Amino acid sequence: MNFTIHVHDSLDNLSAEWPTGSPAPVANPHYHVFQSRTFLEVWWSTFGQVGDIRACFIEVRDEANNPLIFIPLCITTRKGAKILGFIDADAADYNAPILFPRSPDWTYDTAVDLWEKITAALPDFDVIMLDKMPARIGGLVNPLDLLADGPNDVFCHGNNLQRPWEEIDKAQPYRKTLLKKMRGLERLAPTQYIIATDKSEQAIIVDQLLKQKQRRFEDTQVPGFDAEPEKYAFFHDGTEQFAKAGMLHLTALKVGDEIVATLWGLVQAKTYYAIMIGFEGDDWAKYSVGRIIYYRTLEWLHKNGFEYMDLGIGNEPWKLEHCDTTVPLSKMTSIISWKGRMFMRRLQMMEHLRSTGAWQKLRPLKWTVLRTLRQWRKKD
Repeated sequence: MNFTIHVHDSLDNLSAEWPTGSPAPVANPHYHVFQSRTFLEVWWSTFGQVGDIRACFIEVRDEANNPLIFIPLCITTRKGAKILGFIDADAADYNAPILFPRSPDWTYDTAVDLWEKITAALPDFDVIMLDKMPARIGGLVNPLDLLADGPNDVFCHGNNLQRPWEEIDKAQPYRKTLLKKMRGLERLAPTQYIIATDKSEQAIIVDQLLKQKQRRFEDTQVPGFDAEPEKYAFFHDGTEQFAKAGMLHLTALKVGDEIVATLWGLVQAKTYYAIMIGFEGDDWAKYSVGRIIYYRTLEWLHKNGFEYMDLGIGNEPWKLEHCDTTVPLSKMTSIISWKGRMFMRRLQMMEHLRSTGAWQKLRPLKWTVLRTLRQWRKKD
């Protein structure tokens, strides 16, 4: 097939057909919210400023200059090796191209041809690491999935909202217990389900969300915003940008004057993506306030005509319990040079080390010590 391939190293050079994430994108593309221009702008101003990263925004067109497929890639230098992958850094649940209605009926052979021409147009790299790839995007075949060499470690999960509410409601686990807890909250104080609609309200709720999430990181002894400030900036600074683009869906569960649970999500057309949830512990834990805000959001989305609630990647038990749809994902890894081979060997050694019992015991202690040292430095 005859493709014209353009590689851009800046968001400023992207064509008008690259979707922003707004309700009326040009050229009717099929994509996930994580590949929208707005998402990429927020990502690049936060995650993209950490480390040695070179953007490679791919635009593939046919002979008549019609867009066929766009792919947000980057080359990241790690341990002396250059890794070609999606723009992600664990911020995206789906890594995928943007497909257009004129895209051909992809086969393995045409996907190989496409990928060979794309990689030939890119700067040098040592390893290809593509992961979290869905098989289809908006009903269209994902050509990169055809090149996969295995399944991704975990999948995405969600709920089909095109069913009657009675059917969805009935399928919710522990529904009666949850409704009982909701009535219990009402007896404590007036309970409100709030959707942030203005800048000041959004700022208050996102600040509370980030505090709740950081406490959760510390309680579970895993790296948090103190170790990854770019993740904090993505949500804190990105909230306003996503709101301006009409993509933000930020909610809070308020009991009396206290915000006890928060949920930060993005919307694209009739699909909702739940990205981060926060909730209070201690005395609020017995009310399952995190599950309540999820339930109230599910109910609101259904009433307002959404077709799918995506709870994102991860095989956590609560997702498996609450979702009726699983989206398998794939990955593809290819070593190009000796530097790439050395990098993959180190990566495999580290993965083996992290799986050992000794590492699992020491890892929580590591983050406890590091947090203590950071607090001492702040005091000094």
